[in-house]
Amino acid sequence: MNDIVLRPSGSWAANAASTLPSLDGTMVYAFATKPLTGPAGDGAGLPAGLTFGTQEVCKPAPETTAVYLCKVGGTGVHAAPIIAISPETPNNTMGYYGAVYAPTGSDLTAAVQAAQTAGATPADSTHGAGTFTVKTPEHVAQNTLAFNTPDIEAGKSSPQTLHVHAVDAGHLDLRFGPAPDQYGWSSHDVDIRVTAVTASESAQCTHKTESLTMGIVLIQCDLTPGDTDITYTLTSAPGTESWDINAYARYQVYSWGSDYRTAEAAFAVDGPPVRERHTLLGRDSAGKLWLYHPTGNASAPFRIRSLISSGWQGYNTLTKLSPLSADKATGDLITRDSSGVLWYHRHVSGGPFAPRARVGTGWNIYNSLTGAGDLTGDGKPDLIARDTAGTLWLYRGTGSAAAPFASRTKIGAGWNIYNQLAGTADLTGDGKPDLIARDTAGTLWLYRGTGTAAAPFASRTKIGAGWNIYNTLVVTGDLTADGKPDLIARDTAGTLWLYRGTGSAAAPFASRTKIGAGWNIYNTLI
Repeated sequence: MNDIVLRPSGSWAANAASTLPSLDGTMVYAFATKPLTGPAGDGAGLPAGLTFGTQEVCKPAPETTAVYLCKVGGTGVHAAPIIAISPETPNNTMGYYGAVYAPTGSDLTAAVQAAQTAGATPADSTHGAGTFTVKTPEHVAQNTLAFNTPDIEAGKSSPQTLHVHAVDAGHLDLRFGPAPDQYGWSSHDVDIRVTAVTASESAQCTHKTESLTMGIVLIQCDLTPGDTDITYTLTSAPGTESWDINAYARYQVYSWGSDYRTAEAAFAVDGPPVRERHTLLGRDSAGKLWLYHPTGNASAPFRIRSLISSGWQGYNTLTKLSPLSADKATGDLITRDSSGVLWYHRHVSGGPFAPRARVGTGWNIYNSLTGAGDLTGDGKPDLIARDTAGTLWLYRGTGSAAAPFASRTKIGAGWNIYNQLAGTADLTGDGKPDLIARDTAGTLWLYRGTGTAAAPFASRTKIGAGWNIYNTLVVTGDLTADGKPDLIARDTAGTLWLYRGTGSAAAPFASRTKIGAGWNIYNTLI
């Protein structure tokens, strides 16, 4: 049984854990204001401020005070007496409780006496004793935490310290995560590990050696009252990028609840700049939009998907204006509904999209809408639209959510020879976004960006043939953390392939690698 720390107000189910694999009988609980060491019934009752609440399963034992009988069976959490705690209960109000398991058919009278004297003998699998203490929030607030977190150099080790002023015994958890202005990274992004932990005798600590993956508790300590310095060493792999990282500590005095003492501190990695990572979106047949965060690993470039929202089935076109960034608010979406209304969805940090804004009507005159990145060199992503006659139009971005595009300008004719257009990123390494186009024969062509609005693309050059085996082509941005945008292709069997970008106009993509199957659950990839 545990020694319990309670917060004023609320209630407590005084459940006693048993090591028996299965129970069939009665749990007997006794409560007192004195240690349950005998004689039986000495100090029976609850301290001031605590009362027995409504009992649905447990019943008072006959001819006793503050003893309850709870029928139990099977495994797991069992019924227990409910104790109500008044908000006015004084700090350090303390009581004692004992519990005894009486199998069906055993002597309940003897079990009651054993519960009333449970503290007189060492606990075992059938009986035990513990304490319960009420501590006010004002008292618990005297437990304080303070970090000292110097920056860490890539490829080296650095000690950091958490000072704990513990007025009460408690449990400490320490974890790490990305700073609020950075996206949720994984172990592929941040190869920094806790390699050592030292503390005074008042702290018993354990640690994990995994990298600082977001949300995972890496250091745990049980502390007794006193001042303790917990020093942990972080070791960074060579080449670790210049991430901003937060350390988070949580000190738990109460036995449950979310009223913790907390602290956090920031530090940074002194390394090469953080390369931008990009994400992939998929819309399924139910209209749900899913987000795949990047790992930076070419063999498995995506983490487990997360749901953005539902209701996207009302659009017959979805396109991004620029690569969807995992760590920056780029990659605004444009959608068109079945009535021809165009909508603008601004990508925001933590959103990932703001509520849609109506752009205008009449956009069903186009059979292709493609986000193209900043084609004109003004820093604002643009949209290209192809009408049924094969004319290609440029809608220059304005940077305004209320009116995101200027009036259209014609940039070419004869574009109906292509059944897929994909753009948004610089494939050739010259700083200007390019466009790829696949014709009906399956040949893939590259249109290099020029940076000029009047003629945003140079003459086409052939990339290769046989690309009609794919039903979807997506220029994603950089998925592999090499600084070059990549291409995703899905074949008719639902297999997803990665074409790593090379940055070369002559051969913009390396050979394909398989990165997944079952992707035909999506009717749109972005």
